[in-house]
Amino acid sequence: MVHKKTITAASLVQDGHPMATQAVLADFAWKRDSTGSETQTMYFHLENGCVGFVQIAWVFLTLKATIETNAMFFVPGHPCVFETHNGHNLKVAKDSLDYECKGLQMSWNKDHSRLSVKYTAGRERKASGVAASFEFVRKSDGYKIGDGKNYIGEGTAAHYFYPAGEVTAQGEINGAKFESKGSAMFIHAHSANIMPYNVGAEWNMIFFVGHPESMPKDKRNAESASTYHVLQYETPESYGSVHCSNAGLTQENKLKAVLWDTAVEHHEMTKDENGSGYDIPKHIVFTSTGKTVDGKKARVVFDARPTQRLHDIDVLHEMPFVIRRLVQALITKPFVFERYEENAKVRVEVEGEEPYVLEGVAFHELTLMK
Repeated sequence: MVHKKTITAASLVQDGHPMATQAVLADFAWKRDSTGSETQTMYFHLENGCVGFVQIAWVFLTLKATIETNAMFFVPGHPCVFETHNGHNLKVAKDSLDYECKGLQMSWNKDHSRLSVKYTAGRERKASGVAASFEFVRKSDGYKIGDGKNYIGEGTAAHYFYPAGEVTAQGEINGAKFESKGSAMFIHAHSANIMPYNVGAEWNMIFFVGHPESMPKDKRNAESASTYHVLQYETPESYGSVHCSNAGLTQENKLKAVLWDTAVEHHEMTKDENGSGYDIPKHIVFTSTGKTVDGKKARVVFDARPTQRLHDIDVLHEMPFVIRRLVQALITKPFVFERYEENAKVRVEVEGEEPYVLEGVAFHELTLMK
């Protein structure tokens, strides 16, 4: 039964005003201002095949702040590595350009055109843990839908995106050293005056990187890549089961379209074999609509089959004891399912242009908190 409303950022945009606006530096500054959660995350696809993310997460519940580092690294043909560690204290510079906790440092230059990331959390805990460093060069303006904020009951949830950039990386995974370059995006997420588990009951997230299928393979590289990302969630039934959507399309490291309405269809549901108790899809269709940066109608369709399992995260198992007991009383089994898809194809339709297909690889993340 609905007893609290959800009002999306898109629904608050007045007629005649742009649905998407440019995200500014202040949108990426740490808030840490109330009960809620906050994350700063970089997602990447490297030319050596490595895909993953690094993240600092801050959560404030029960009068206590918890800081975690989360990281995932997957190289095809090798086991996926997922690490989550207590970050202890989070130190943030006054201008929010530099921030760090135990095992993870992120540092922006003054205009946010370059980000340096140093991840050592895994190596600090054990000799076989991951260590990696990244240099992210932003190639596109940031964006947000409306003012970026969805109003959920008495709280808010906001997402701000740097959708396109080139990244160089070096480090050691599974005992093997690597150095590569690729494509990346950065997301700042912030919720306030709402418990994190009340923001969304189901989350669908993808980060696809590819090239036009007509492009010769020897011409494909990070500079010529296109990306498509989706972050869509459904608020809990008590908040109206409303869908909140963010999606973007880039071409050659420039933002091509912002897509504020994404329908997600789950098909071929099968019982999770790893004990979560959930039915999860083998086939997902994403359909995103919006406009290009020059005002043309745009539609992107991703008929996805995320069948390669990377890692399943038992959220309760990873939480500190006090928070785990609180959440467990309200949610049966919060789980995150991370998948990878090779030979992925995305169809792009832009008003006045010939439709085309991008082919590449995709990282999928499905979060269920029911």
